[in-house]
Amino acid sequence: MMEKMPVNGGNISEEKIIRGLLSLYILREISISPCHGYDLQQRIEKKTGMDLPPGTVYVLLKSLKERNFLNAERETNERNQEIFVYTITDDGINFLKDHYMALRIARGMIDDLLMTAENLNR
Repeated sequence: MMEKMPVNGGNISEEKIIRGLLSLYILREISISPCHGYDLQQRIEKKTGMDLPPGTVYVLLKSLKERNFLNAERETNERNQEIFVYTITDDGINFLKDHYMALRIARGMIDDLLMTAENLNR
């Protein structure tokens, strides 16, 4: 069962954290393999188990493109629809690299928080 992403009704701080992590995750996914928005949304939902609200990925893709972290190339798919295939830029790669230490620290903190929450739920 997919978990709803807490947007537009969730805690504002929680929403900012998830959107920030999702932006980094989008860069990660595109650094592995260029893709279009719908494919990216499917990959993220499958890997995270989150049911993303419509448009979430596209808003983040637009923001990442405006910040020069992504390039978008217009293509036509097998159903003759126009799509944009996204690739990561050098700025996007550097942005991911710049967050490496912060993510390692956050991972340790999150592991501790999860362990505490599990112990409190027993």
